[in-house]
Amino acid sequence: MELLKTLSETPGAPGREERIREFIRSRVADHCDSIEVDALGTLICLKKGSSDDPKRIMLSCHMDEIAFYVKAIDKDGYLRLNPLGGFDTRNLFARQVLIQGKEDIVGVMNPAGPPVHVASPEDRKKVPAVGEFSVDTGRSAEEVKSLVRI
Repeated sequence: MELLKTLSETPGAPGREERIREFIRSRVADHCDSIEVDALGTLICLKKGSSDDPKRIMLSCHMDEIAFYVKAIDKDGYLRLNPLGGFDTRNLFARQVLIQGKEDIVGVMNPAGPPVHVASPEDRKKVPAVGEFSVDTGRSAEEVKSLVRI
């Protein structure tokens, strides 16, 4: 379970799979005859068979995950995002997220609009677009801007 937990929690935004790639490499290195990374960042591990007629097996999976890039930081320190890939925004409500900047920052996804306890029945049925979400880190705009590149 610890391996699955670490695999699930290691960041791997599209184009920034370095951490997850290195974690996987460290776990499989002792079991492979060769390991290489191609120009696209694909981790290619080879284990040669020992029989006269070895079977060929390929295990393929992606390392990246649902992610966003920061497009703006407002005066209150909230981050505005653009998606990297597709997803259902209904899965974003109050989700904890990790912002990879000069240091990792934890934040929470918040939809725009009135809080549920004061929202109209119509507002409660709306599914916000990704541009309507912000990330609250609990930090000042100045601090966030010093740690996160736009």
